[in-house]
Amino acid sequence: MTDERTLLELCRHIVASGERMGATAVEAQASSTSEVESNIELSQISSVNRKDLDGIAIRTFVGQRMGSAFTNIPTKKTVDEALSLALKAAKASTPDEDWTSLPKPAKYPAIKGLWHDSVADCDSARVVEFAEEYMSRAIGAEPGLMPAYGGSGAGTEHSAYANSNGIEHAERGTTAYVFLAAIAQIESGVTPAIGSYDIRRDLKFDLDWVVEDIVSMIRLCKRTSEGVSGSHTVIFHPDAYQQMLFYTLIQSIRGDNVARGKSMIADKIGEAIASKLVTIVDDGTIPEGVATSMADDEGVPRRRTPIIEKGVLRSFIWDSYWASKMGVESTGNASRSMRQGQVELSPSTVVVEPGKRDIKDLVSEVKHGYLVRDVQGAHSSNPESGDFSIVGNPAVLIEDGEMKGAVHGLMVSGNVFDLMKQVVDVAKTPLVLQGLIGPEIVCEDMKVIARE
Repeated sequence: MTDERTLLELCRHIVASGERMGATAVEAQASSTSEVESNIELSQISSVNRKDLDGIAIRTFVGQRMGSAFTNIPTKKTVDEALSLALKAAKASTPDEDWTSLPKPAKYPAIKGLWHDSVADCDSARVVEFAEEYMSRAIGAEPGLMPAYGGSGAGTEHSAYANSNGIEHAERGTTAYVFLAAIAQIESGVTPAIGSYDIRRDLKFDLDWVVEDIVSMIRLCKRTSEGVSGSHTVIFHPDAYQQMLFYTLIQSIRGDNVARGKSMIADKIGEAIASKLVTIVDDGTIPEGVATSMADDEGVPRRRTPIIEKGVLRSFIWDSYWASKMGVESTGNASRSMRQGQVELSPSTVVVEPGKRDIKDLVSEVKHGYLVRDVQGAHSSNPESGDFSIVGNPAVLIEDGEMKGAVHGLMVSGNVFDLMKQVVDVAKTPLVLQGLIGPEIVCEDMKVIARE
């Protein structure tokens, strides 16, 4: 593992060397990650691993010609070789008439809690303890519960970035998680796999909550119910709607898709595109977010960007290239494919602002509807039109305010932009997921197809 100060020195060296060699502009990003993990398979700890990875991505520009190179060996000798390759590639490439310059220095946000020594010092024995405790508590809390897969992990990341416009930045962060997916036998076979996890920056896992979360769903799924096709109320768990949003709405708010005419909402800034109850932001500074950092992968400060505010579309997300092309500012959403050298647009942490009522109260008011905990098929959604067709896995029947049991093969279809207008309530307790923080949402008149 290489610390962030050493990485920053390498980035500075690359920039200075690149300028001496004739590059018009140079940037370098370096990272060093280390993770210890344990894996659960069929109620047993199946493996314990440690993974260490260094990476240095270089981009050079000769006029408007760009070349890139990558190395995973953090030494001056190897980065000099990579830099030479990047320059040769730049000289041989086709000019990009839309490229103007690399980002310039700006003030970074102060974010507390990104690094915890307890995670950095966590060893394999401690990681195994977390996994075993989660597994044993879940087994003990519900007869017949069988852990299918899961695990736990603790990792660190050191990163640095420098460019020829004067940006020099380094930071570090920690991440830890516990995860379990479990099933139980039923008359017709087994329940759907129910997963629950806690992911955070420290080691203060809420095992009481994750155990109760997975056990309560297993109990429900041990009972089988019949669904009814038609238009019904559907409560989406954030695990479910996160996948739907990432394959539809999030693609439509990416600045590159907006610029290319691949977004249905490219001309809707300032217009209502969702229920007044819907507020969604992209927040790269929220302390709880796994993707939170002081800078994106171009050294641009992270920020909080309102996307939808009380139903009204406010902004898209941008990196420096597409922002410059469209005459706007970068929102700090650059993400680098290290080995390919390309910079892409991606959200940091998507935050769905909570409502004011408990999820139990929202369920109690549903006469006939469904809770969709997770989904299959979201990847086949149409990113341009927003159309989707997913299968709830699991989906739970709600009748007269009570959750009755699992409905197998329940399909929900529609359009994400219609779905956002059909939101009639939002629960008050947000859940922290890997890419999203948000509570359950309640949607009316969703098209549901039940298995005959």
